[in-house]
Amino acid sequence: MPCKNGIRKNIEQAKEYYKKERQLDRTCPFRALWRELVNRVFQQEGGFGGLTEDEKVYFSVNTLSGEVYNGGFIQYFDNSAAEHYSYTELGLVGLGAVNSLQLLRNARHELFGRGPVPQDQAERWAVITKHCDESDLELLDSEFYKDRDELDKKMQTFAIEVGLIKSA
Repeated sequence: MPCKNGIRKNIEQAKEYYKKERQLDRTCPFRALWRELVNRVFQQEGGFGGLTEDEKVYFSVNTLSGEVYNGGFIQYFDNSAAEHYSYTELGLVGLGAVNSLQLLRNARHELFGRGPVPQDQAERWAVITKHCDESDLELLDSEFYKDRDELDKKMQTFAIEVGLIKSA
C-alpha cells in the first residue's frame, strides 16, 4: 500500500529535491567551478599539477570537506585527497578556518603521529590500519560536521576574491 504508508509522499519529496539539485547544477557558478576542476584533475593531462595555486587550494579544501562529510577523516586520509594535504592545510590557514584546521591537524596527528602525511595512498593506508581505530576519529568528525568556520561561505568568498568566480 504505497500511498497508505507514505511512500508516495517520499517519492514526491525526492523528485522535488533532485529537481532543485539539477537546477543548481545548471545555475550555480560554484558547482560549475567544482565540475571544471574535477574534470581537469582527473581527466586532463597535468591533473592536479596543472591547476593554478588558487585552484589547488580551492580543490584541496573542497575535497577535505567532501570526504569528511562522506566518510569522516579516515576517508579523507585513505583516499587520494590526502595527497594534497599541504594545500588543504595552507588553504585552511589562508581562509582563517581555525577550527577546521585544528581538527585536520588533530586527525593527522592521531593517524600519523609527528610524522608527515605519506604521499603514497598504500603507504598511508598501511600506517592508518596499523595505528588507528576509526572510532578514535569520531569525535573529530562530529566537531567538523558542526562547521564552526562556515567553510562553504569562506570558500565561496575566496573563489570570488581570487577571481575563480566572477562576482555578479
